[in-house]
Amino acid sequence: MGSFVEGLTSPEMEIAGSGAIVDNKTRFSDLKVMLDGSKDNLKMDAMKRIINLVAKGRDVSELFPAVVKNVAAKNLELKKLVFVYLVRYAEEQQDLALLSISTFQRALKDPNQLIRASALRVLSSIRVPMIAPIMLLAIRESVRDMSAYVRKVAAHAIPKLYCLEESLQTELIECIDYLLGDKRTLVLGSAVYAFEETCPDRFDLLHRHFRTLCKAIADVDEWGQVVMIGLLTRYSRSQFVAPLEVVDPDLALLLTSCRPLLQSRNCAVVMSVAQLFYHCAPLSQMSIISRALIRLLRGPREVQNVVLVNIATICSTKPVCNYFFLPNQYIRLNMFEPFLRSFFIRPADPKHIKLLKLQILILLVSETNVQLVLRELQTYVGMTEMADAAIEAIGQCAARVSSITDSCISGLVSLITSSDETVVSASVVVLKRLLHANPPLKLLKRVLRLIDSVKAAEARACVIWLVATHVDKVSTVAPDVLRKMAKSFTHESEVVKLQTINLAAKLWLLNRQECELLVRYVMQLARFDQSYDIRDRSRFLRNLLFSDNKLSCFANEIFNAEKPSPATQSTFKDREQFQLGTLSHFLNQRCKRYRDLPSFPNIAPDSSLRNTKLVDELNNGVRIGYKIGNESEGDDFCLLEESEEGDKSTEEQESEDEDEEESDEEYEEENEDESDEDKELFLVNSETKKSENLHLLLDLNFDSAIKNATDYVVEPKFVNSFFTPLLSHAAWPVGISIDLCFPRETSLLHSSMCPVLLKFTNNLESSSPNITALPKAVAAAINQMSTSGQIVLEELSPGESVIKKIHIDFGDSKGTSEWLLSAENNQEMTISIEAPMGEQIEPVLITEEQFINRILCLSGLNDHCGKLERPLKPDELYAVANCSSVTGSEASLLQKSMMFNVKEFLQIFAFQVHFCAQTLSKKQQVLITLEPEQVHVHCENIVLGSLLCDDIVKASLKS
Repeated sequence: MGSFVEGLTSPEMEIAGSGAIVDNKTRFSDLKVMLDGSKDNLKMDAMKRIINLVAKGRDVSELFPAVVKNVAAKNLELKKLVFVYLVRYAEEQQDLALLSISTFQRALKDPNQLIRASALRVLSSIRVPMIAPIMLLAIRESVRDMSAYVRKVAAHAIPKLYCLEESLQTELIECIDYLLGDKRTLVLGSAVYAFEETCPDRFDLLHRHFRTLCKAIADVDEWGQVVMIGLLTRYSRSQFVAPLEVVDPDLALLLTSCRPLLQSRNCAVVMSVAQLFYHCAPLSQMSIISRALIRLLRGPREVQNVVLVNIATICSTKPVCNYFFLPNQYIRLNMFEPFLRSFFIRPADPKHIKLLKLQILILLVSETNVQLVLRELQTYVGMTEMADAAIEAIGQCAARVSSITDSCISGLVSLITSSDETVVSASVVVLKRLLHANPPLKLLKRVLRLIDSVKAAEARACVIWLVATHVDKVSTVAPDVLRKMAKSFTHESEVVKLQTINLAAKLWLLNRQECELLVRYVMQLARFDQSYDIRDRSRFLRNLLFSDNKLSCFANEIFNAEKPSPATQSTFKDREQFQLGTLSHFLNQRCKRYRDLPSFPNIAPDSSLRNTKLVDELNNGVRIGYKIGNESEGDDFCLLEESEEGDKSTEEQESEDEDEEESDEEYEEENEDESDEDKELFLVNSETKKSENLHLLLDLNFDSAIKNATDYVVEPKFVNSFFTPLLSHAAWPVGISIDLCFPRETSLLHSSMCPVLLKFTNNLESSSPNITALPKAVAAAINQMSTSGQIVLEELSPGESVIKKIHIDFGDSKGTSEWLLSAENNQEMTISIEAPMGEQIEPVLITEEQFINRILCLSGLNDHCGKLERPLKPDELYAVANCSSVTGSEASLLQKSMMFNVKEFLQIFAFQVHFCAQTLSKKQQVLITLEPEQVHVHCENIVLGSLLCDDIVKASLKS
């Protein structure tokens, strides 16, 4: 019986899930027999069962010898399953894996790209320095493989080899440089990862690839985007000067390319873009990240925690965006202030989320929203777990907004009478900070009476501190407080004892005759206290007060010197030293492998290093990631999952490649929708080569004609900061006036929409009612123009102004968008918003050659000519039309226009100056030729071109 029990506890015995006792020596015997057999179907069944066990997390490493025998199997499906197993256990069974290394090398030449990739994976999983040269040779061949999938696997193998043998860094850098120039976005993400792991500081390798990476970032896989954005952030900080006034065109290219990724479904991608704009973008562009970060707050609690920490850091370091209305006047707005209600606490939020939201509410409080925040904080005081934090937040609001300090103090005083000791203690601590300077005597005495009822150590210490600080004002009460504290001195906490000793010292200096015995008694108790700090403080004060020495005559100046008010600083201010979104930033401590973000250089390095391929890309007009003309079949192939071979090979490869083809078709359809009337077509052809292994590779079909993709949109040359009247306050009894401004920024809702700023001002001497603005098309159930929907305006104080942003798709027309204004008192008013033609276009980047080719297609009715009363400078044209000069002429235009007057500039240097843009709604080309006496506007939209030409002519009438 004893031997049976010992057998049950033996490590070679195992109880199966069904309750049966299984011997480990024989549990895989059937699988070993099947793998050692000669029938492929039995081997396939065995491998499927083994892979199933691996997927469940079971240890099947003892089957490694039986599995590795089949690495040279002729059945491709069996070979693929064997490689999947070997990738998992090659690092654990290195000796056995080395025996089959010659088989892996032969597999690198296999016609099936999946076998080649799997062989490279297994080879890189063998962590033996002896085979490093073999791995290097395999990687060198694989980075030039015709299959993009194999090149991707080669990129992942580079960091593994670098960790194994760092002396091979130079050779691996050559492979990385080659992969960074790859045209397939499937490879680029992995290439950037290899760069980050192998040579993260070799920015000289990125110069000629920078623009390619920026253009391709939208098509890289999500985790590749995260790594790529992080790398480009560090590159931008080291290669561009701080974007205070002028943004470098290359930095603008990066920001514009990453901006659409704020709508990514991957939270990590959104956070990466947010940190890019935080560290590299000008302050005026940072506001676009606020809406994306607020969207992430709807995610899981873990995501909320990270996002809230980052938002708190942003609010404490870069909280303000400026909107200019009139000369020398502007309104300061916090980028997260419009989303203030998103930070209100929900009952289901965990405590750490609630505390983070409270911190952000404190950072967002201002004169305009302080009443709303205080009302919200008052409701939190009733929550048991949030009472002390809410009271602390009220105190910080009072410190930040001086106008509500008195009302906050009154509210805190009323909380002193609460039956909840937590509320009373928190109120006393906050009052101590607010009453530091000049507290009212009546209020001070009321707080002093709490010394008998308050039990919390911190609160008792605050009361004693108030007595000691203002001992001259309460000289009659202070001795009684010291007497009470002397009775319970031995039972008090350390912080209370320290404050009691300080009070005794001040009473000794102020009223020595009456308090001498009491002070000596307290000092004697402190002299024999258990705490080192208390005894040390007692010895110091006894020598200073009770004996004659050089310092005794300065005792009064030491103890009664005026102290400054405590400074309130956000705890998130210290996190600015770490890069936003990193683990070090989240934990507020430097973690392993954290790299500091470079500082902006004072003088920008030579930007010509990045000019190698820009002009070719612009002239070709081809989206990064595609080749023109004939490509090898491997360059067209992109396969992410394993495929079947034999008769079913082609069908299953087609199904596995379906996702990529669908994404390509979606891209083509999207571009066709955005440029329905584009005259310029780019034909991308792919010629399939005949091969006996054709069924192993699948070519993408580029036979369909792709219309010209939307040109690269650049920053506007002129930004209008002035508001024009839209509605006078006399026209509506409500007393609200409305002014209009077009900020010339990209709409976050849709690229076809035009952002419009509406400034509402209350011109009455009383508060205005709540107002709702609703597009009339929505009210009438007629979809005439797409808009961002209704806006709600809360009541405004007399003279108060507020800005609301709306988005309207004007359809590249002269049409108006009508909005119905409704007040609470049922008073309604209709306003019509019309956008000038110059505000319905956006500047794009094209070359002179492209301009000439396109203008030849826009003649006849598409050419609109107007006579100018006087020559116009480019800056004057920018004010009328949101356009840009063609590539290569911007810098010379600016320099020459400053050296000469307008007429000399146009006559001598530029008889014809070319400008380009595209319409917001339909993305149609707008080409402008400016001459000394006339202007030509070429546009497919005849109406828009004619009206824009008239507006430019009218601008020449103004002196």
